Amino acid sequence: MERRKRKKTAKVGANGVVRRAMWYEEWAEGEELRRTAGVIDPSLPRIDRLHQAAYDFKQGRPLHTNQELSQLWDRWRLYLGLISGMAPPATRKKNSQMRDALAAMAEAGDDDDDDEEEEMPATRPPKKADVVVTNDDNIPAKAAPAVQPSKPFFTEEQREQRREYFREVRDTKADRFLNDPETAVKIFLSGYYRDRGMIFSEKYCRDGPILLNFFLNFLLRNRVFPESEKDLRKAVAITEQAQKELPHSFVVSRTVPDEFSQGCELLFGTKTRTNIWQDADQGTSGDEGEPDAKRQKVDGPIAPTVLQEAAGFDKIEVVTPDTMAAMEQDAQEVRAGANLNGGEEDPSEMTWGTEPAPAPDANAPSWGDMNAAWTAPEDPDIWDTTPKSNPLGGFLGATALPLTHTTGIVERSTRRVKAITPPPPHAAVVGKKKARRGATQAEDGPDAAAVERDLEGRFAKVVLIPWHEWDLYDKADVTKPRILPESRGPVVKEEDEVVETEEGAPKPHNPFKDEITLLVEPATAEKLLVGIGIEATWIQLARTDPEAFLKADADAQQNIQGAPDSDAGASGEPTQYWYMEQTLAVLPSFHTEMVPLPTTEDVFGPEE
Repeated sequence: MERRKRKKTAKVGANGVVRRAMWYEEWAEGEELRRTAGVIDPSLPRIDRLHQAAYDFKQGRPLHTNQELSQLWDRWRLYLGLISGMAPPATRKKNSQMRDALAAMAEAGDDDDDDEEEEMPATRPPKKADVVVTNDDNIPAKAAPAVQPSKPFFTEEQREQRREYFREVRDTKADRFLNDPETAVKIFLSGYYRDRGMIFSEKYCRDGPILLNFFLNFLLRNRVFPESEKDLRKAVAITEQAQKELPHSFVVSRTVPDEFSQGCELLFGTKTRTNIWQDADQGTSGDEGEPDAKRQKVDGPIAPTVLQEAAGFDKIEVVTPDTMAAMEQDAQEVRAGANLNGGEEDPSEMTWGTEPAPAPDANAPSWGDMNAAWTAPEDPDIWDTTPKSNPLGGFLGATALPLTHTTGIVERSTRRVKAITPPPPHAAVVGKKKARRGATQAEDGPDAAAVERDLEGRFAKVVLIPWHEWDLYDKADVTKPRILPESRGPVVKEEDEVVETEEGAPKPHNPFKDEITLLVEPATAEKLLVGIGIEATWIQLARTDPEAFLKADADAQQNIQGAPDSDAGASGEPTQYWYMEQTLAVLPSFHTEMVPLPTTEDVFGPEE
């Protein structure tokens, strides 16, 4: 029987060029006519209706022709509890040993219910299969004998508990969607996407919301859940919102920080150099000396590895912490014995690492000499220390900003865009005229207020509010706001802390409640969306302390500029304007954390 080929639909683009239709354009043709195989009885259990609807939805849709779309559909079914695991993508395996390794891993399973349950790792150790995998086709198969995996022993009662555990997890997944479809869709397209790394794929961010939109509308059109149609329509609205925000998050992440923030970073220096990663020796509370709960520890004897058994115990050594300590001790003894008499060394008896450095040759090329072929870097720009022009010069011209302002509060947190205000057109023109006439220079020195008026006329203002839900669990994407060590100025360090201020003193900044105003380029403001979240380091602009500035100017006149008493960079009165540094994440407005599902202890109680 001759196989019928699917006819490819063509579309005409805006420029008149014929292109192949996208998968969602093909699905849209005749989508309103798609129905379930039969009328679904509303008296059936909800989970049975969901299974039947998912099966009917896939019929007639060529998911198998799009591997990424098929994987995405399986992810959604796994998230709903309709399946227990995902099949690996189809690939060609040319290496026979790779096939043997996969076969050994498949044989390791002794329970049909022990499939991939991704959202909650079981507290009991998973089964392991020790195999040897190599890419060398020339090595005979006998060189790497397969190791028989050890299968754990389970009693019939334990097996029944495991089956009950996985049934509980699947029921919990299904109930999460059936009880609240809107929240379930939010979690899948935000917290679940980030946890699985799918948020970094532009195809998943484009196709995921569209696929869910088709499925949810299929449920509504066939009245699979007539008792939940209102909630399903809310979930459809989330998918429509996600179709806009998820792909646009890539545009925002490539836009911020903009040239204004980059120019401020060049002007005032980076405030995040020592805070990119938290100290590995600090726990979740950040106190020194507290052990890190996520650090892997090695206790007890180490079992022989597969490579040792395959190649021989005398050829491969497992390096343990004790072995490393012994190697360091031996190295110290060698260095100590290299000069026991404390006198001059005999060149013939010198050991490796003790040879004195030769005297520099004035005629030899230096390490950084660009004319020396053996020292020239491949890219000369890597070692180029020539001062670079600051992007602020293109916006502000010869501005007094470096003299009138410095940095104040330095906060790292996730904030939501509340409002975006473009610069007034007339103010931008006035600002340029003032810059040419030197209006920022007052009679008695630089005018900070005039500099701020110039900034207001040239840049857009983005109002950011705190993202109030943080640290919902140990791996949450939104964490509690932190004030970094580079910060200067009064702040509220705890959420419930009450700080009393003296009359006339600046109000302490509250990172948990206060709004901030971010200055950005007008072109950048056009690419931001109200409601989205941005995790970054926010740095406040503060006026320079006039007394410190005058003292530094007096020191400069006496040729003692840079003396220890000079404090020209001291922070004075804080302003309402901020810039940003080191964007860490861009979140959609509907972002919802994926709280893990119950573990084995939650289902069975603590193990004995």
